Amino acid sequence: MNSTEVINLLQGSPLFKKVKSSLLASLLMKTTQIRLVAEQILMTPGQQNDRIYIVLSGRLSVQITVYDPKPLALLGMGECVGEMSMFDDDHVSSYIIAATDCELLSVPHAVAWAILNESLQASHNMLSILSNRIRSSNRVLAESMESMHGYEALDYVNTVTGIYNRRWLSENIARLIHRHARNNQPCAFILLKIENFVRFEARFGSLGSDQAQRTIAQTMLRCLRPNDVATHISEDQFAIFLPQSEPENVDRVTDRLLDEISQMTIVTPSGDALPPVTLSVGISQLQPHDTLDSLIARANSAICGAQKLAT
Repeated sequence: MNSTEVINLLQGSPLFKKVKSSLLASLLMKTTQIRLVAEQILMTPGQQNDRIYIVLSGRLSVQITVYDPKPLALLGMGECVGEMSMFDDDHVSSYIIAATDCELLSVPHAVAWAILNESLQASHNMLSILSNRIRSSNRVLAESMESMHGYEALDYVNTVTGIYNRRWLSENIARLIHRHARNNQPCAFILLKIENFVRFEARFGSLGSDQAQRTIAQTMLRCLRPNDVATHISEDQFAIFLPQSEPENVDRVTDRLLDEISQMTIVTPSGDALPPVTLSVGISQLQPHDTLDSLIARANSAICGAQKLAT
């Protein structure tokens, strides 16, 4: 990636969004680009780290163990890792592994500090990133404690896919909307519908349809940010709550998700490979007085409008 492409990417990244291009150009002179192949380990727990890495292409996986089937987070283009150790000068706490072949921009902590000291916008961006990291860690901890104390009996989790269900979303959507509306933070609601689900289930049975739903949920979790919320609201419908997401970012997330789902392989426990499923997508920007029903209705209208447009 050449310097102009890197600067354009940085200006849209969470850490350097709206930072002057002249400042980013001076930053670029003191950085290096590195490449990782899929499954290559970038950081290990206990390791000392003195750099921030920004993803230029591909994805990084944040994991508790090397072979963790459910990563804590997947970091895509423009996102960064390594910023926590810049502030506490502590050891790395998780594995950072290349989920795909990827290219990274390696920024020494000293260079990052120089940018933060010179740019109020960069400092504001860093605070926002750290805040999201803390929220995500708190959520993971809370969910872990709920599981330990048996709160899963409250039926907030879909038993097929293991992600939140419609009941949880219905009871929490007002709180999620209010929190972000109060701070004028744009949020989005994505509705995903499996096309011809009844026909798929009739052909491959409940085992096949359950595996399709489970594979979609796992793919969603791999593609989303730590503070995004994935839910399974009915057999053929999934919903995603995207906090702090401008429309262009929502489009990128949707495109990446659909691309991943189109390439996923559905394999039953017996080892049989099933044909891929097709999903329809409707997107709705959240309004302060939205309910789950109004969000679903607008997203459904967007799906119907797109289908009419396609015909």
